[in-house]
Amino acid sequence: MAFATSFAAVSWAARGFPMQWSGPVSVSSLQPAITSTFADTSAMDDERKRRESAAQKDTNPSLDRIRQEVLQAATGFEMSPCNSAMKKNLIEALTAYTRAWQAKLNCPVKMFCTDEKLNAAAAAFSTPLDLRVKDALLRAFLQPGIVKTDFPASVQFDMLQFAGPGLWGDPVPMAGAGPSVCGSQTGASARDLR
Repeated sequence: MAFATSFAAVSWAARGFPMQWSGPVSVSSLQPAITSTFADTSAMDDERKRRESAAQKDTNPSLDRIRQEVLQAATGFEMSPCNSAMKKNLIEALTAYTRAWQAKLNCPVKMFCTDEKLNAAAAAFSTPLDLRVKDALLRAFLQPGIVKTDFPASVQFDMLQFAGPGLWGDPVPMAGAGPSVCGSQTGASARDLR
């Protein structure tokens, strides 16, 4: 016991006789890190507008026109999938958009594309407007009426990356895409008839 006490005293002295005093601790109330109200999206809207304006500085006007046409055609088809003119507009707009992507990529065989070309094409088609286009296309292709084979063979594979899972399946018309959904009524959308 004398050895243990001596050992503890010597090691305490070797450390410089440390003593810890726990004095009074000051505690203040927590302050919120952010101020927000329920359903207040003004900060997100401001951030989105700032990103879109920053992206607009280095955009290609002809590509922006194609993006706007796809956005408009996708929204039109989503609202009226039984309208053959809306279907035709969406097919033509997405075909032009896909061909613009193919031209930017500039790879006849995608398997042998360099990383630089792939990254450049991905960056060119990742603007905030492109994200809105992809979202609109996803919603549009949830509607019945368009299949992969409606598109030219030269873009069928590449346009699937923009179209979303609505066209990834077999190239047969979706269930309910025929006259039973659209009927002979004019001006009625598939959503109205469900």
